[in-house]
Formats: sequence, C-alpha cells, structure tokens
Amino acid sequence: MKLFNSGLLSHKKSRAIMGSFWSVVGFGSSQAIRLASNLILTRLLFPEIFGLMALIQVILQGLKMMSDIGISTSVIRDERGDEAEFLNTAWTLQIMRGFLIWFISLLVAYPMATAYDSMDLVMLIPLVGFTVVFQGLTSPAALVLKRHIELDKLLVWEITSQLITTVMTITAVWYFRSIWAIAIGSVLGALVTCILSYRLPYKHKLRLTMDSKSVSGILGFGKWIFISSFVTLVINKGDILVLGLFLSKADLGIFAIAAIWSRLAYELLQKINQQVMTPLYAISFREDRSSVKAKMARIRVRLLALSLPIILGLVFGGGLLIETLYDARYQSAGWMLQVLAVGTIAAAITATSANALLSFGDSFGYMVFQLTSGVLMVTCMLVGGSQYGVAGLIGGVAISKFMSYPVLVFFLLRHNIWLPKIDGIAVLFAAVVIGIVFWWSGGVNFGETSSL
Repeated sequence: MKLFNSGLLSHKKSRAIMGSFWSVVGFGSSQAIRLASNLILTRLLFPEIFGLMALIQVILQGLKMMSDIGISTSVIRDERGDEAEFLNTAWTLQIMRGFLIWFISLLVAYPMATAYDSMDLVMLIPLVGFTVVFQGLTSPAALVLKRHIELDKLLVWEITSQLITTVMTITAVWYFRSIWAIAIGSVLGALVTCILSYRLPYKHKLRLTMDSKSVSGILGFGKWIFISSFVTLVINKGDILVLGLFLSKADLGIFAIAAIWSRLAYELLQKINQQVMTPLYAISFREDRSSVKAKMARIRVRLLALSLPIILGLVFGGGLLIETLYDARYQSAGWMLQVLAVGTIAAAITATSANALLSFGDSFGYMVFQLTSGVLMVTCMLVGGSQYGVAGLIGGVAISKFMSYPVLVFFLLRHNIWLPKIDGIAVLFAAVVIGIVFWWSGGVNFGETSSL
C-alpha cells in the first residue's frame, strides 16, 4: 500500500509539473501572438476602435458569465466526468447556452448602444456575439483533456486556432481599416476553432443528451457558479464598463491597452489554476484531504515566485514599455499600466488560493468572495473618480483588489487552507520593493487624458 501511494503521489507530481510546463508554454505562445497582433492593429487603427471593441467583448463576456453553470469545472471534478452520458449532457447544455447567449445579445444591443452613445454597437454586438454559438458547438474533447491535465494536445489546438484567427483578422483590417474587420475576423476565428476541436481525441460517440442525473449534478454544482462567474467578469473587466460611461472612446481604448499588459502575470496564474491546479486539488480532495494544505503551500510559493517579479517589472517599467512599443497616441497608457499593476499584486495572491474553493465544491464561498470583490471595485472606482478624476477611477481598481482579501480568508479558514505567512511575506516584499524604487525615482507621472 505504501508503495502504491508513493507511486500515486509521484504520478500526481509528474502531471502537475508537466501540466504547469504546458500551461506556461501555452500562455507564453498565446500572449506573444496576442501582443504582436495588438501592436500591429494599433498602427492600423485609431484608439476609438479599441475602446469600442473593449466594450463589445466585456458585454459579451458578461452574457457568458451570467449563463455560466460550471460545465467545464463539473466535468473536471465530477466522478462521472469520463462517462459518455455525462459528457454528452454537458455538451448539449453547452450548445443550448451558446444559442441563448446570442439571442440575449440581440436584445441588449440597442440599450447598450444608447448607454454608451455608439449606435454601431446595435449591429456589432450580435455579430461578435455569434462567436458564442460556435464556442457552444465545440467538441467536449477539450473538457476531457483538461480533466486529465493532458495539455499538450490542448495547447496545439488553442495556439493553432488563435494563430489562424489573428492572421485572418489582421488581413481583414489591413484591407478595410475598420472595426467591422475585427468583428468578422472574430466570428471566422471562432468557426475555425470549433471545426478544429473535432480533431482532438475523443472516445465516445457524440449525441444530444439530457440525462437527468447528469443535469442534476451539473446544475447542482453550478447554481452559485453563474453568480461568481459574472462577478469575476466585473472584477476583471468591470473597469471597462464603468470607465466607458465617463471616458471618451479614445481614452477607453488607451486604457484597454494598459489593462492588457497589467493582466499578463494574473492571466498566467489563472491559466495554471484552471488547467492544472483545479483538477489537481480536486484529485487530492477526493483521495487524500489531509495533504491538501501542504501541497497548496508548496505550489503557491512557486507560483508567486514566478509571477511577482513580472508584476513588479510592470509597476516600475510600465511607462517605458508603452513609450517604447506604442506611438504618441497611446502614451497615457503608461501611468495607467503602473497603477493597475499594483492592484495585480493582490489579485495574484488571491488567485493562487481562491480556486481551491471550487475544487473542494464550495461554489457558494467562491461566489460570495467574487461578489464582494465586484462590489468593492465599483465602489472604489466611483469614490476615487469623484475625488481625483481619471486617476482616482483607475486607482480605485487597484485598491479594491486588496480590500477583498479578508472575505477570502473567511472561507479559506472554513477548509483549513489559509496560508497567512505566504500571503504576508508576498505583500511585505512587494511593498518594500515598490516603496524603495518609487522613493528613488520620484513616483508615478499621471500624465493627461482628454476625459474628465
């Protein structure tokens, strides 16, 4: 038995290492394509177009999050996650959800266009929204690969799809120099991604199924997921929705550039969390609960050691980065990036532990944490904006990330997985380094924006 357990632990460790490796490779490749595309498009289009596209993406993500019932996480964590009935039911629910989201996008297009004073959104939102239909039709093979942390095949599919989408979008923009080119490129890219997903290995025959036991399992787990997922969007992209009401489309586009760079390290952590840590924690929770906290400690130390230097680099060098890579129209993104990156420090600390709640089946606790975080972010932005204008709005985003931490602690304590020493050292280290460097350099130059 001891030998068997040793072999099991070794196998888990091997999967964690390989999964983390492929997550980092996949993230690096994806971000390289994304940032290269961004740099090319900023030279072909005006900042206003990036502001509009940022709004469209956030609105659609909001619709997706509001209808998120935890299908992917259910396949990863459920004991029946490899069975044909369960997978076909998950796939059927996924398809239904895709068409539902697109239909809702038709309904909200005009109100959103009116709220943000841009009638182009009336047609753009439903057009880009059709990408969700193709995402719903994607093969469940991708979910199975995530469940078993077989990320090499998943990576090839994701990167190939993204590369084809990027080439099509840039080609369309090169010829038409219009936001419609980006929208059409997104739809065609989603179609290509869907088609390529059926090249992934899958041992079951696909058919539309509504197995009552599977539906009950998915919806039972996901009853709180849709709320926490929507609030996750508010936390990650709600700044775009709020700023869109106050800033010009050009300034919103500039902020969107800063936000892309500020989230680099956080998105890397989320990628590893979703593809490696969540399934690994779920396996440990099912098989050996006593060892979960020690494993979390080791993993979180490594993840923070990987991400904090990247985040601190953006805090200090954000202005220089934007100045080097972008033309004069986008220079205000520099100080925005520096401020946002400070908040990313707290986001990295919470991200490396919050997803464990889902692995343990505590979707309610995760929802409460995310809901509180969303409320705090909007509140901090509005208070900061009323006192300090644009700088206060963006500073409010950063401050809110730290204020939500106590709520997460409450739920981590319920599962005996709070790691205060690791969190405290991470915050103290970042604060000392930021304090020393900003004292030496004279702080952040907040520049100017045309709004407020």
